[in-house]
Amino acid sequence: MSSPQFTLYSHRGPGPNPPKCAVLLENLGLTYRVIALDFGDDKEKGVKGSEFLKLNPNGRVPALIDHGNDDFVVWESGAILYYLAEKYDPSGIFLGKSVEERAIVLQWLTHQLSGIGPVQGNLNYYHHYWEKTYGEKPQKSVLTRFEGENKRLYTLLEKQLEDQAKRGSSFVALDRPTIADYAFWPWVRIAHFGKFDLTPYPTVQRWCETIEQDAKTQAALKKLEEANKA
Repeated sequence: MSSPQFTLYSHRGPGPNPPKCAVLLENLGLTYRVIALDFGDDKEKGVKGSEFLKLNPNGRVPALIDHGNDDFVVWESGAILYYLAEKYDPSGIFLGKSVEERAIVLQWLTHQLSGIGPVQGNLNYYHHYWEKTYGEKPQKSVLTRFEGENKRLYTLLEKQLEDQAKRGSSFVALDRPTIADYAFWPWVRIAHFGKFDLTPYPTVQRWCETIEQDAKTQAALKKLEEANKA
């Protein structure tokens, strides 16, 4: 059996960023193994450990090694998505077939990276980690800020998907799934973790289910889960 083309670093437990990359690898038909790291600074197995920091000085997952390109390393989920699509999708299906298509895809990709990602991440932190970290309950105004901004961003995503439906598309950026869809999907699927109600966003829910139930998405999730248990 030949060695996989890539190594994808994830972490144990659920997380929204490694699945972005695993789903694109599946859709591109590229082979990969997943290494799930632990939280903490264990030298060999920790995301803050010295071995992983040699690959990603930021100490976060995902990180990707391209063994067919002299073990080239890419970290940050958006950069990984762009790299894979640019290098291994010459048809432009997932990144765009023209300058204009690529601009549309990249504007929604970067919007996810700068919008729902950090804002929903802060909402998650409020509910699950703030008191443990600081030894005190957060002020209600903190929730008002994070939840209010998350609602604004989901309202924008809902409208975009509604507008796309009028154009005959079920996807975020173009007439087909792109790296923009794969960037948003893992965050939307765990919105409940931040106690965020998706009921007001039915189009977002239908879109998320479409991505979720795709066979290649399921294959990626299975591979990530197997790595978590290893």
